[in-house]
Amino acid sequence: MRIIFNLSILLIIALSAFTVIYIKHKNRVMNIEIEKIERNLAKELNTHKGLLDIKANLLEKELVSENIEKGLGMEIPPKNKIIYLDLVK
Repeated sequence: MRIIFNLSILLIIALSAFTVIYIKHKNRVMNIEIEKIERNLAKELNTHKGLLDIKANLLEKELVSENIEKGLGMEIPPKNKIIYLDLVK
């Protein structure tokens, strides 16, 4: 009877040790997956911020040209009509 009791305690201890190892492994795998997802999210967020910056710049240029045309009655000339002066000797 005592041998069966000792073997059952040994089995319970071994099972708990393997359970701890398995849970630590699952936790490590889950943390690695979370880090990958966070890196991808950070990349997407930086890309989105860059696109928003480009959009803001384009919108600002458009609004400035509209204000020039409406407010001052002026137009930006086409590139072939612009004259560049070289002031450096």
